[in-house]
Amino acid sequence: MTAPPESLARLLVPPDDFDARPAIEELIRVAAEERSSDLHLRPGPAEVEVLMRTDGVLRHRFSLDRQVYARLLVGLKNMARLASYKKSMPQDGQLRVDGLEVRVATAPTHFGEKAIFRLLARRDVVPELEELGFWADEMRQLQTILSQPQGLLLATGPAGSGKTTTLLCAMRWLYAQHRERLKPARGATLNIVTLEDPIEVVVPEFTQTEVRAAIGMTFATGLRSLLRQDPEVILVGEIRDPETASAVVQASLTGHLVLSNLHTRDTVGVIPRLLEMGAEPYQLAAMLSGVVYQRLVRRLCPNCSRPADPTPELARERQMLGLPEEPHFVSEGCIECHRDRLPGASACGQCRWGCC
Repeated sequence: MTAPPESLARLLVPPDDFDARPAIEELIRVAAEERSSDLHLRPGPAEVEVLMRTDGVLRHRFSLDRQVYARLLVGLKNMARLASYKKSMPQDGQLRVDGLEVRVATAPTHFGEKAIFRLLARRDVVPELEELGFWADEMRQLQTILSQPQGLLLATGPAGSGKTTTLLCAMRWLYAQHRERLKPARGATLNIVTLEDPIEVVVPEFTQTEVRAAIGMTFATGLRSLLRQDPEVILVGEIRDPETASAVVQASLTGHLVLSNLHTRDTVGVIPRLLEMGAEPYQLAAMLSGVVYQRLVRRLCPNCSRPADPTPELARERQMLGLPEEPHFVSEGCIECHRDRLPGASACGQCRWGCC
């Protein structure tokens, strides 16, 4: 069994009578220090695996004794306001550690209840649009879309691929361009309003609102309220259901530039997805300004990366796409990158202008 870090191990004794709250808080701190977006506690026949997802890769970090985990689980449910007696059905809750919001989900499995944490780290700074890693052609297309006075720009891609960050960067760029263009008009500004779940980055120039489903403040109901705030640009965190899709379509057809996220496999997949949610083809033709599909590409460690021959699949794709022969590198793992962690990730995007 892989031992937990010393900072956590000393909080787990004795195994049948320790205070679960500081142990859970330290477990979350360990995950946050490793820049993990998700933390899994997965019970097995003899032990409980602790896995962390960093830069999109889920890895085993250490293990916990089943007796220790049973006590941790009771404490976790109390902290997240979950029913401790409900062991045979999934539950969802949330907690906060050192200002970090954490979404918690439990689910019954063959070897006991599994717990999954989603770490929603709030950042203080939005990077510049040009720093995201998009190719020059894709960046020009995106900026052209943002220059339209109304319409709908959708960001799509896997969960955790940086879609919301891209949209926030896009709105910051749009805000700066608007201020620069209207510099002679003293005090001119742009009314940008957002509806997010949760607010990931606080941007003072925006009017930001957080979804509160428990009191009926959903994306659909919240968007109707935003439309009464004289907005020019609107960010809707995600289109999850037909009601939200209908509200987004109407907002983009009534003179607003709307940005939102939608989960599809590629750029053209947004059209059948919106049609499934009740949007009409003529509406999509009139209001869909563009789609950005993106994934995160993990960076290689500069200390241990080395030249290597491309794989047969990569060589074949290069030939099919007519790409030039360029050096290929792989990272072997070293002390600098902790052998199994890569130093961050960069966005790789595809932008389509108009109705795809």
